[in-house]
Amino acid sequence: MQNVMAEQQAYSDNNLLLDAREQNVPRGVVTAHPLVIERARGSEVWDVEGNRYLDFVGGIGVLNVGHNHPAVVNAVTRQLGLVSHACFQVVAYPGYIELAQRLNKLVGGDEAYKSVFFTSGAEAVENAVKIARSHTQRSGIIAFDGAFHGRTLLGITLTGMSAPYKQNFWPVPLAIFTVCPSRTRCTVLLKRTA
Repeated sequence: MQNVMAEQQAYSDNNLLLDAREQNVPRGVVTAHPLVIERARGSEVWDVEGNRYLDFVGGIGVLNVGHNHPAVVNAVTRQLGLVSHACFQVVAYPGYIELAQRLNKLVGGDEAYKSVFFTSGAEAVENAVKIARSHTQRSGIIAFDGAFHGRTLLGITLTGMSAPYKQNFWPVPLAIFTVCPSRTRCTVLLKRTA
């Protein structure tokens, strides 16, 4: 029994959690570093064993004010006390409108600008493509070698790196549109599609 306990203590909390990660999270969701962080402040993160690290990644560049910046924590806490979630496409709320106004003013110039917000870079890219296609009435898209545009089908189609993003995937598939399914239609469609 003592050997088992000593072996468990030698096996770190990071390793136990990474083993659980391996069993419960698909390999396609890559984790670059073999540690599990528990908390963060400013430019530092601490793993589940209490080891401190300097964070050079910052959520892949989205945390330019650092982790848990007091102004951000206060703003989030204040907002959670008002409305924790509202879909702007269903009902408007002041924060969305105010942020759009502030961003539009920052752009400057004499033209009228409008802003829209998305939850991920891939969603922003896909909507930018839709907006550009609608405005120009053109269907072509130019993407650069080495560019990364997200993990959605359009995102990986536009991504200019094969590994690891396009391995075992193909560009946007052909979609077949039909009326709502019935037992008869489903049988026919299943024979023709994946």
